[in-house]
Amino acid sequence: MRRDPSVGRLLTRSFAVLVALIVCSGLAEMTTVLVQHRVVRELSTHVQPLELANARLRAVLGDAQRGLRGYLLTGDAQVLDTYLAARGEYTQASLNLLELATAAEEPAVDAQLIRADIWWALAEQQRRAPPRSDTAARFVTEGKPLFQAFVSENEAFDRALARRVTTLQRRSSWLGGVTVVVVIVLTLVAAATAGVTALLTARRITRPLGGVARVLDERGAGRLDARADTGRGPTEIRAVAAAVNAMADERERIRVAECDVARLRSEVRELGYRIRAHLRVQDAIGEAIRGLAATMDADHVLVRMAPGQTGVPQHASLGDEHLAGRLALLAACDVGWLSGGDVWTTDDAAPAGDVQPPEAEIRACAEAGAEAVLTVAVSVGEECLGALTLLRDHGPAFTPVDVRLVEVVAADLGRGVHLARLYEREQHLVARLQELDTAKTDFMSTVSHELRTPLTSISGYVELLLDADAGELNAPQAKMLDVIGRNTRRLRDLIEEMLILSKIESGAFSTSREPVELVSLVEHAVEVIAPAAAKAAVTLHTEVHGPLPLHADPDQLDRAVMNLLANAVKFTPAGGEVRVAARREGAEIVLVVADTGMGIPAGEQKALFTRFFRASNAVRQAVPGTGLGLAIVSTVVDNHDGRIEVESAEGAGTTFTIRLPAA
Repeated sequence: MRRDPSVGRLLTRSFAVLVALIVCSGLAEMTTVLVQHRVVRELSTHVQPLELANARLRAVLGDAQRGLRGYLLTGDAQVLDTYLAARGEYTQASLNLLELATAAEEPAVDAQLIRADIWWALAEQQRRAPPRSDTAARFVTEGKPLFQAFVSENEAFDRALARRVTTLQRRSSWLGGVTVVVVIVLTLVAAATAGVTALLTARRITRPLGGVARVLDERGAGRLDARADTGRGPTEIRAVAAAVNAMADERERIRVAECDVARLRSEVRELGYRIRAHLRVQDAIGEAIRGLAATMDADHVLVRMAPGQTGVPQHASLGDEHLAGRLALLAACDVGWLSGGDVWTTDDAAPAGDVQPPEAEIRACAEAGAEAVLTVAVSVGEECLGALTLLRDHGPAFTPVDVRLVEVVAADLGRGVHLARLYEREQHLVARLQELDTAKTDFMSTVSHELRTPLTSISGYVELLLDADAGELNAPQAKMLDVIGRNTRRLRDLIEEMLILSKIESGAFSTSREPVELVSLVEHAVEVIAPAAAKAAVTLHTEVHGPLPLHADPDQLDRAVMNLLANAVKFTPAGGEVRVAARREGAEIVLVVADTGMGIPAGEQKALFTRFFRASNAVRQAVPGTGLGLAIVSTVVDNHDGRIEVESAEGAGTTFTIRLPAA
């Protein structure tokens, strides 16, 4: 559509007409305001004060007449004071009236003042006449027409002033009405002008501009393909529509680019997860090479490790091109020119001081025939592990976004290589430790078995000697044999615990369950431990309420109860007591072994069921023990689907509570 050249002129003329109408309306209103202001000022500063002065003069003469007549009729001197006061005010009232009167008003003022002076002259003669006399009555009769003549002149002047007020008010009202009519007419003309202008604007400007606005609303609502019509409206509107379309196209291009970047970031993030998921260095590097080739549209990908990096392949490439392919020369280049975080790409005008590859690296890239090359340092912290190089035979150069994404993959690769190497070293260490642990377990089992046979022989011969089968023993010999027997039993118990521990660690510690009555187990254990408790001056208390049926391994359970009782007696000083209680609580059998011994430090109770653990206070007091008993008790309880709890305070004793499922 051809641009209408009259639109601009029409808007200008319409604006000029509106301005002129507004100015005329303002002038009319201002004229009215000025005239009304002049009327108000004349009324307030001249006419009304003149009316008041005229009324005051009439009031003064009226007061004088009433006072004089009252005096002549009554003879009261106090009434005469009213006359005298009015006589004194007359001079000031007349002067005030003369001052306010204009030249046109002075004749009327002078006329009533002359009448007033004539009356005043007669009034003075009346004042000197005797009150209530014939002379006074005659003067009153003579003075009445004189006073009436003054009143007539005064009222005539007052009526003239009233007519003037009416004239001024009528003039102000007429001018106000004319002004209202003029303003209404001007307003209607302005409204008509504005309506015509609005109509033309709507037809030639607003409608095309509204179309542009609708396109913007549609784009805001999600219709990104909406475009404005560039063939409607004046040139300016079409230019705006073209600008909106250009912005929409640019926004679409940016949106597509952002979607591509978001997709690349997502793929790079997933690639990082896959790289770090590998536990072998070679697998992590291979994952990075394959992922970058697909994600970054690279034709060749090469990983070179820095000199001195052990436990990792020195070179890796897509399709093994570093062996005898196009990347062989580049693979032979040293990456020592890179530091942690360095990046280099072709067509990058790096300022002085930035990383620059050596000539050999540049020649090798040229020999590879790539148009775009990107090399990023593979690092962990400040340590450079190697270089990651991407090459494109044809296509665009690497963008800053490409560089940033490859940097992320290089960082993930560095962490993946580092973690994979640590994992491989840890696996070697774990395997070695497992071998050592197996050897230790085998050694303990073998030694325990080998010690049991000679220990049994020693124990047998000690019993024979104590039975005097080889002859009578004297007291010192019997005492020495008793010590040998006691230590032989301690050694046998230690060997048994080591054998059990060996079975536990090897997985051969099996539990054979059968119906067991806990009451009989507890009574037997108390009976066995009673001599040791009596020797140590420790009192045993038993509170067992049966029946307490269990489905358990009687040997393992007996060893657990014996270990708890033996520990309680061993760690309780002379004069103390050990309490054994067993009861049923719902679906559980509860066994409690409590003592008043040395207790366990609070900070050491977490390690109480660890093998070979011994409390620090027991070590300081040289209480014998191996630290295996409670570990065995804990294993027995776990094998029976139970749990063990401990409450202890150093110097206040210890309480062990075992809870087992009832049969």
